[in-house]
Amino acid sequence: MSKQRIGIALWAVSLLSIFWVASAQAQVKGGRWSEPYRLSSEAGKASEGYLAADQYGFVHCFWTETLFENQRSIIQYARFDGETWSTPNEIYVTGSDINNVSPVVDRQGTLHIAWTEGLNGPAYYTHAPANDALSAQNWAQPLQIDIPANTLRLRVDSKGVFHILYINRMEESGVYYVRSEDQGTTWSEPVWLDPDILPNHIPDSLNFELDETDGLHAVWFYGALDQSRPDWVRYAHSLDGGDTWSVPFMVDQYVQESDHNLTAASPVMIVQGQTVHVIWAAGPQPYRNHRFSTDAGQTWSAPRQIFGELHGQAFDGLAVDRAGRVHFFGQIRYPLGIYHAYWDQTQWTPPSLIYLIAQEDFVEEIGDRIHAHHTHPVVRAGDQLVLTFADGPADPNRRLFAMHQILDDTASLATVPKGAPTATPVSVPSSTPGRPTPRPTLTATAPSFDAAAQPVGQVPRPDLALWVALVPTLLLLGGTVVIRLLYKPKL
Repeated sequence: MSKQRIGIALWAVSLLSIFWVASAQAQVKGGRWSEPYRLSSEAGKASEGYLAADQYGFVHCFWTETLFENQRSIIQYARFDGETWSTPNEIYVTGSDINNVSPVVDRQGTLHIAWTEGLNGPAYYTHAPANDALSAQNWAQPLQIDIPANTLRLRVDSKGVFHILYINRMEESGVYYVRSEDQGTTWSEPVWLDPDILPNHIPDSLNFELDETDGLHAVWFYGALDQSRPDWVRYAHSLDGGDTWSVPFMVDQYVQESDHNLTAASPVMIVQGQTVHVIWAAGPQPYRNHRFSTDAGQTWSAPRQIFGELHGQAFDGLAVDRAGRVHFFGQIRYPLGIYHAYWDQTQWTPPSLIYLIAQEDFVEEIGDRIHAHHTHPVVRAGDQLVLTFADGPADPNRRLFAMHQILDDTASLATVPKGAPTATPVSVPSSTPGRPTPRPTLTATAPSFDAAAQPVGQVPRPDLALWVALVPTLLLLGGTVVIRLLYKPKL
């Protein structure tokens, strides 16, 4: 066999390798996702998106814009029907900064939102029919709720009871809970969930969800104003509709004299039936960690690092599809981009890169690509993933975008006919809750590594599945080329 033939064979194998790797990478990055669609206007700086899906087959997206012209803040609203987004409408205008918007659709088809203004409130609430919310005229006059809320989360249970969890960053800072049993007319006295909060610490990344039996679940973590330690990721629940709350459970905490830090923890949570999933960032780099409970937060699996060496923190999101799979979205690296993975009831799939920002940080300019912070998903009609994300919070021209993808292996849910509105906008009076009700002195529970649920095995590196499938193909093709060159008949 001549050296020339060996060289040709090696060259052919190398060429095939490059072709197949490039093709596989394109599939991972592209998939069936739509191109990013800009939701926000050019008139102001946008916030991240706040999403809710309804029984009519709509996705409702709210965001705030601080107008360049006069610095006034507005709440913008747009609706997605599975194919197109409506033209955004202004449904509220104020001279104060709006911190966050919390939307939810109840079982009667009413779309509720609550939001906070200023550094410490007040909060506001309004509602509209979910199938007829495009016009600002269909929204009720906002109700003021006088709570010192920096951020809040609103949920409505199956009985129509309103539940609000909020962060107070003033004196007696911490996580607080109130509820209303008369559509927001009156509210309970606030319950302080974490009176054992350390001095100079403030809660952040508040998550609040209901389970299938109206149990309430909350997750948050603390940031230290003076850079002190420890950092805590905490969880609490109420399994009786808010009457009593558990002592906060320590999901994770900073380990002294180690590289296990939580400075970028920013936990996210999703509840699926009685199963609670929590994902947060921890370690020498902000690697993703996961714990879950299958009994409504009473016992927990051991903490496990997931997604291999991918790391970074730009605020993740979780959603559940009709098949019961939990979908994760996050902007992590490397390459730098939006990654998607899902929990298939036993473990996480290897994450796939669905939107490329840059191959390496500080090496490549991202150009017109979006830096993609706050990746917030929702599932429409059981089988369509809708994802919003925005430029970095510090970007003075921050924009909001949306992408979507159909899940071919999941059937759509039957939607309710889009008939007459099911709720009528009404004016409601303002309401002032009473003084906070402190909990008894608490002792935080330490992380339990004796898990009732089986821990999850380490998920392989993101490209492992690609290489497992690719190597046999390359060997076969290379072998075929070599054999044909070696045994080519002479003319």
